[in-house]
Amino acid sequence: MAIARLGLPFTATDGQAFVRLHAPSPGAFYILPVRSRAYREWFFHQFYVQYDTLPASRAFHSVLNHLEAEANHDARNQHLAVWRRVGCRGGGLVPAQILLNLANPQCEFVEISPTGWKIAAGADALLQTSRSTFSLPAPAAPSSDSNPLETLRSCLNLSSRADWLRCLAWLLAALRPDGPFPILILHGPPGSGKSFAARILRALIDPCASPLTPIPSSVRDLLTVARHNWILAFDHLSGLSPRLTDALCRLSSGLGATLRETAGPGAEPLQQYYKRPILLTVTGRWSCPADLAHRALTVRFPPLAPRSEDSLSAVLLPAWPAILAALCSAVAAALGRVSQIDPPSRPCPDALAWAMAASPALACTEDEMCRAFAPPVPEPLVEAVRDLLHHRRHFAGTAAQLLELLPPILGGHTPTGLSRRLRSSELTLADAGIQLRFKRLGGGARIVELSDLSCDASCKRPPQDASQIFAPRSQPIEQDGLTPS
Repeated sequence: MAIARLGLPFTATDGQAFVRLHAPSPGAFYILPVRSRAYREWFFHQFYVQYDTLPASRAFHSVLNHLEAEANHDARNQHLAVWRRVGCRGGGLVPAQILLNLANPQCEFVEISPTGWKIAAGADALLQTSRSTFSLPAPAAPSSDSNPLETLRSCLNLSSRADWLRCLAWLLAALRPDGPFPILILHGPPGSGKSFAARILRALIDPCASPLTPIPSSVRDLLTVARHNWILAFDHLSGLSPRLTDALCRLSSGLGATLRETAGPGAEPLQQYYKRPILLTVTGRWSCPADLAHRALTVRFPPLAPRSEDSLSAVLLPAWPAILAALCSAVAAALGRVSQIDPPSRPCPDALAWAMAASPALACTEDEMCRAFAPPVPEPLVEAVRDLLHHRRHFAGTAAQLLELLPPILGGHTPTGLSRRLRSSELTLADAGIQLRFKRLGGGARIVELSDLSCDASCKRPPQDASQIFAPRSQPIEQDGLTPS
């Protein structure tokens, strides 16, 4: 019990019990969940140092039960907000301060307010880490007149200023504690540097032991990753199942999950709520679901000129503290101006307003940032597909069959060229409410599926596909329960 009293127990907003512990540095604190491996390891170390033995399992679990009871006894220490990597102080739509956890041995954090930022430590910052969390360098102003954000841009293989502003907007959104967050999609050919860029963008704010991972196979595994990380970064995606698509969309704006801390019939589950910034790198076979496209900022990477990752890292690592300082200054500017911003109708309006408010610290104008969020200009192919689906609502067939149905202006293209153009226009199709899918049948035939998502259950007529359009005349086609002669 003497060791247990070294920590101050409290409960988070979801009812989970935590312990606030003194860090080695004066005035610094860190927190650990009572029912966690980290607290168990801390307790066992303290016990062994004092008594040269290990506590009995039954006695240790009695201590855990006692700490949970104490956490729920004092009303002043109940339902406190616990944050992962990025937190805040103050209520309302715009917080008074934003806290960025440096996760270093001194338990320091960056305290960002409308007037600027500073490095601090204290017991009132309830910032949680996990075993895979790495520390951030302390932000510091550049030693020369160089622009650290331009240093970052020079190491990313970006083809346009709009792509660069979208990356900045995503970084600034990831430094906001409550979202909703845009999903950043990095799209490019093999060897374009998109995976390197993803590792850099993620590590600038939330470095960890595994900066990029494959997409989890189930929603349960996805929630486990979200529970222990602030930024979710998944590499080399070619497609997503509908369940994972829905889960990623909900994670960007808020997703509830049920967690059991202990086993047994009397265990009460925790109801936790996650919002996470998400980053995806995708392959050439990627087909973006429409729901995801409405929440996404897409950056396209051209083929990369020969340049090694070691040479890029040699430029970025010394500039990391200055880049982080520039981002903190941009967040401070956003805190002071976001209430004055009225964003136009664009995808991700909250992220757009936040980025527009930070624009004076990013060497860009509000109009430039707004144009970076604008959807791409419709292509003739997209308009032709929209007209095709106006009455049919659905198409399923080969690229050659689709080519015969499109207007003559597009008829000069080969089926292979049409497939490539469809893939390159998938985001524009999604913005137009058209879902694109590619499938391969058992016999090896490649099928293109186009669906008008505005068609719902009220459609009385079943959608028509290419198997009906191109059916031989000797085979009757059944529609509305009637078989034509």
